[in-house]
Amino acid sequence: MEQRGRPIGFLIKQINNVFEKELNERLRDTGITSSQCAVLDYLFHTSREEVSQRDVEKNLNLKNPTVTGLLKRLDEKGYILCVPSANDKRKKNIYLTEKAYDIQRRMESDRRKLDRELTRGMTKREVEALRRNLEKLLYNISDL
Repeated sequence: MEQRGRPIGFLIKQINNVFEKELNERLRDTGITSSQCAVLDYLFHTSREEVSQRDVEKNLNLKNPTVTGLLKRLDEKGYILCVPSANDKRKKNIYLTEKAYDIQRRMESDRRKLDRELTRGMTKREVEALRRNLEKLLYNISDL
């Protein structure tokens, strides 16, 4: 099958670049970056009682050094606490602080507004189809 238009991967990269730039702009006064927002979002919505750095790496498809830096900055800013595990002293569990919960509504509101702008002109059915297809793309590329 012949591909028409720009390659899908490049389109996704361009969308990501614009999304990150815009989200960073909206979150600037909170002191949170889009990458830090993604970590906090995972922590807000995980059903796990104990979350480790490895959990963040796996769920956000990020490398260890990247997550180490993100967690360090979130800890320094007072949004998370890293506490050694009672079961394994080499492992640290990550906990959200009250300060993180204080900005959660604002952070999620900014992200929802940006999502609405991204999908402007699409029906609910089209948005759900897009979400399903993007999930498939993520699954496919995670297998590489």
